[in-house]
Parts: sequence; structure tokens; C-alpha cells
Amino acid sequence: MMAGDRIARNRFKTAEGRFHLHTERTTGLQPFNYQRSTRLTLANLQGGQEDGQWIVFNVGDCINICSYDATNKEPYRALLFNNSQVRTGYPTCHAFMAAKDNVDLLVGLGDGQVMLMSLRAQLQATGYPSKPIVISTLQPEGVSETIRCTAVAWVPRTDSSLFVAAYSSGNIYVYKKSHLTGEGSGKFLSLGSSSKSQSPSSTIAISGGGINDVAVSPDGRQLAAACRDGALRVIDVSTGTVVGGFCSYYGALLCCAFSPDGKYVATGGEDDLVAVYGIQERYPVVHGEGHRSWVSRVVWDPWAGSEPGIGSRAGLSERLAPSTRIYRLGSAGQDCQLCLWDVQAPGEGDLNSSAAMLAQMSMLGGIKRNGSMANLVSGRGDGPPSAALHDRKASLGKSSSGICPSLPRMDMYIIQPIMEHKIHLEPMSDLLFTEEVIFTVDHTGSIRTWLRPPMDGPME
Repeated sequence: MMAGDRIARNRFKTAEGRFHLHTERTTGLQPFNYQRSTRLTLANLQGGQEDGQWIVFNVGDCINICSYDATNKEPYRALLFNNSQVRTGYPTCHAFMAAKDNVDLLVGLGDGQVMLMSLRAQLQATGYPSKPIVISTLQPEGVSETIRCTAVAWVPRTDSSLFVAAYSSGNIYVYKKSHLTGEGSGKFLSLGSSSKSQSPSSTIAISGGGINDVAVSPDGRQLAAACRDGALRVIDVSTGTVVGGFCSYYGALLCCAFSPDGKYVATGGEDDLVAVYGIQERYPVVHGEGHRSWVSRVVWDPWAGSEPGIGSRAGLSERLAPSTRIYRLGSAGQDCQLCLWDVQAPGEGDLNSSAAMLAQMSMLGGIKRNGSMANLVSGRGDGPPSAALHDRKASLGKSSSGICPSLPRMDMYIIQPIMEHKIHLEPMSDLLFTEEVIFTVDHTGSIRTWLRPPMDGPME
């Protein structure tokens, strides 16, 4: 977890071309504190003076709000959440989803509270730093100041009416926003109200220990929980039932993310591996080996990879395997490294050996390790494509608990990243993909913005 003595890179290369460091935030940083990971949230407001895209991020006791293209400058608004001597009420997580009632921002705190807020209202406030304008404050029964809120997320396809909050105690609470804001009545509940209407609509108790991260599927039906006992649990949101998952090679899982189509869940954790779990397959279809310390964050890039018949930035892959869907995945590690992975799911199409070799040569860009696609299709690259679906593995996820046991390394399909570079001087905590740039951030709050190569530019 040491930063090392190498200099962080200011550019890196993939099959699409070169990514260049565009801006860097170097002021307002905080000393490294593992309990206070800086997270990034992209928000989009429409209409009014606040129209546009905003980046929300937490550093220390503050939530900062910056214009999308000005993360290297002083925040447009800084919200101070904790000025007490106890100092447990610092922000730990946040989430945004556009809403007709403008109640669109969730903030979880280290003392267990969850706050519902309006991003537009924060931008309209005065003062620096200013006190957050809170619409409703939640603290579930039994949650004390020693229990951290570790993740919050809106449930898609519910018109921002449902959200979840996960805790280090192992509980996940599902809330209906209308019960908390008095939606439809034309007025809000009083702040800090102890009304029974603030009770969650359902509680999901995880028996295996605390929860480090949650992600909700694009259709809003399933919830993925990265747990401290090393298990990824896939949960049916409507019933609270565990319907799938797997156990890490060792140690806790720290992060998880659904693929844009909801078919896969990527995870990272204390075993330094990136794993991709197949919802339909019910076991990890691939493990990625490239980080040298804990994996803090995994995020899918919907603007890279390739989709059959559509094309993408990874144009060579599309031409070599036009019937194959290739996903781009990014991971941020406490080794200060960003890794990018090209993931091809088993059974979605086969690359012949010559095509795989050409794709690897293009994507390596001088990196000595192998590319990912051929290994993913044929396991370790030393067997036929059908070997990726042998009976033993296919049966692992069909246990009574629905949790696939930890796989021995000889049974893992291990791939290497198409790009791995140290791009920060401190352990990384998050990354965010947009169509134009990649945002990366470390535990101190240093945000770096990377320009993507032009889509119509030459492949290098």
C-alpha cells in the first residue's frame, strides 16, 4: 500500500490511442485515511442557472461540488457536514439521480446517518463553506455512531422513488422517498423527524458480516453487495432473497458494479484480484490479475469495448470479431494503479487464434503482459474454447445457498489488463468514466482528468 518512489504517469495508451492528463486537483487535499475514501458522483441538472454537469466528491468533512470541467479549481460549493469534536459525521458515500421533485442527492455519513438533499438547492445557497440544506435525515433503529453508512444507491426505473443504504453492520435498508419527503402533500416532513414514516420499507440482513459496497442492476430488480466476509451476494430487491454470488479467493470484497446490460457484476477486494461474476452462469467467469494491492473500485466503461453490429472505440476488436461483445472494465487500486480490462464473456462468440493474436498486439501497446480476450475465451489459452464451460464450474453456483465457493487458482480463468500504470502518488479510491474523459481520484482528494483520444483519430 506504499505509494513508492516512481513518478506517476501523465499519459497512457490503449488500442484507441493515447489518453493525456488534462487537469489535476492539487489544493484542498487531506492526509491519507482509509476510512475516508474520496468518491466521485456525476450529476446532470437541466434548466435554470444550475443547468449542466457537476462532479460531486467528498474530502474530509466536506462534500464539494465542482463544474464538470473545473475539478482542478476551487469548488463551486463546499458543504461542511461535521464541525463537532467527535468528528464521526463525515461523508462516506453519495449518489445522484435526476428527480422531478429535485430531491436527487443522497449522502451517507460515518455516524450512520443518511441525508436526502437537493443538489440545485446546494448550488443556490451562499457562503463558503456552507451548511448543507437537508430535506430529511435518516438513522435506522439500532444504528449508532459506531456504525458507518458504507454505500447509498438509487434504484433505477423507479423515477427516483426508491433508494438503498448499506451499513458496516451488515444491514441494507430499502426506502421509499415519498414516505420521507411527504411527496404529493406539497410539503416536507420536519428535519430529524422521528415519525414512523421514516422507517424503511424493507430491511435486508446479511449474516456474513459488514457490507463495503452495493450496486443496483440497471433494471432495478437486483442488488449486489460486496461483503466483509469475502462474498458477493446478489439479492432480489423485491424479496430480499440471496439469489446468487461467489466467494473471493481470500479477504474482503471492497467494491462491486453491474455491467451496463446487467449480465455481469465486477468486484475487487483484498485479494488484489478483479473478478467478473456472471448472473446467468452463477459463477465468476473470469479473474483479472494486475494489481499489487487492494482493489478499491471497479467501474464499467460504456463508451469503450465493442458491441456486435454497432462498433466502438475499440475498432480493431470489432473488425476481428464482429459477432462478439467485448466489455471495457476499469479498476482503481491502493497500489496507485489504474488497470483497464477488455472482457469477452464465454459463449458470446469465439476468436480464432490469429484474430486473438492481432487483437492482443494492438491492445498491448508495448505492455509485456498478454491481452485479455484470447485468455477469456479459452481459459488460460491452452485449451479449446469449450473448456471455459466445464461441468464442475457450471454446477458450483447451484448450491442451496446460491453462493459459489472460492475457486482454486487452477480453476480460475485469469486475464491480464490491456493497460496498467501508476497514475497517482497516493492509493486510488475511485474512477468515473464519461464520453470525453476519465476522472480518477486518490484518498487525499486529488482528482486527475484524462482526455480520451479522438474517436476518429488514427489507431496508434
